[in-house]
Amino acid sequence: MLAEEIIEKLEVVELEKLKIHEQVLEPNLFALRETMLNIGKLIDPLIIDKEHKIVLDGNHRRKVLEELKVSYAVCQPIDYYDPKIKIGGWYIATKKIDFEKIRGEKIEYEEGLKKLGEYEAFLMAMIKENNSIKCKILESKQQNFDGVIKEQKEFFEKFAGFDLINNGNGEELIFIEDIRKDIFLERGDVVFARKIFSKKEIVDHILEGKIFPPKSTRHEIPGRIVRLNFRLGYLNESKESIEMHLKEMIKKRVKYGSARYYSEPVIVLY
Repeated sequence: MLAEEIIEKLEVVELEKLKIHEQVLEPNLFALRETMLNIGKLIDPLIIDKEHKIVLDGNHRRKVLEELKVSYAVCQPIDYYDPKIKIGGWYIATKKIDFEKIRGEKIEYEEGLKKLGEYEAFLMAMIKENNSIKCKILESKQQNFDGVIKEQKEFFEKFAGFDLINNGNGEELIFIEDIRKDIFLERGDVVFARKIFSKKEIVDHILEGKIFPPKSTRHEIPGRIVRLNFRLGYLNESKESIEMHLKEMIKKRVKYGSARYYSEPVIVLY
């Protein structure tokens, strides 16, 4: 029964039909390419919106598959508007930027989040001092999607000499999940909050042909399949052949106890 449940969650999709929604981080792409080539497998299926074939998780995997010139990808399609699927964002933490030198109006945290959400600001800087959190808002001059993205990029290039796309996660600026901001505030980092996009905004922007910067969205997807470990060599065969290999592999792994559900949150080491 478990094998059939897993098989029903997966779909073999033509690679060219999969729409990316975020730019890739070059260091992350390099590391993933090396890993996939070394083991010769697609480690995790790509998570896609089943209606529009938007890649919600796995943009780097899709890019590697494109570079390898394979025809298909194994995907896990989801109903994006299912309320069980939550959306969050990624903030940026650093010790390199001096909070006091940031030119911005002081603001309360909730009011700052509201301004970010309405495109009135492109960043909110936070720091913890004397058991309280201080916030400064960096207001947007253009107050639209393209303007806010450009202002974020220019800010980090100016104050930290950091290219958010090509530098990726480094020791000086780190992408962190929005829900972990307090950990980094406690250790003395300046944390920059960014707008958390809605599902509708994400879909609308992608259908308009716009691409989000790296680490713009974070998705919580119950029942996500991980460690599929499907052979890359199969992905250039016919769709029917790939589906046959996929079903055989899953049934065999379930039979020998190599699949299980986790009811609790897990930490995955890549």
